[in-house]
Amino acid sequence: MKKPAKIWLWIALVLCVCTTGLNLSEGRWLSVAIAVVSIIGLCALLFARRRAGYIVMCLCAVGSFVVGVTQNMSTLGAVPAIVMSLIGSALVPVITGLFIKSQWNELK
Repeated sequence: MKKPAKIWLWIALVLCVCTTGLNLSEGRWLSVAIAVVSIIGLCALLFARRRAGYIVMCLCAVGSFVVGVTQNMSTLGAVPAIVMSLIGSALVPVITGLFIKSQWNELK
């Protein structure tokens, strides 16, 4: 894996752990569970160079989006909840995909 991808994955790991801590402090247990699985996927991609890790991250992003929309719909309204959840859940997988796209065949 190329150095820029590794640097991004370390940054993403730190961001995800911090976000998980925030969700934990606010008692969002389902979000915490999804984030822990996503962090495991991110670690599989970073340390074991497994494609499955990226796929797990993407699946968790879908789950995170759905949970985020349902949790924030009543307080924010539909459109802001969808937009904020989409940004929050898709940011790391999309950027990661851009970094590893050219290296996909090198992953196990």
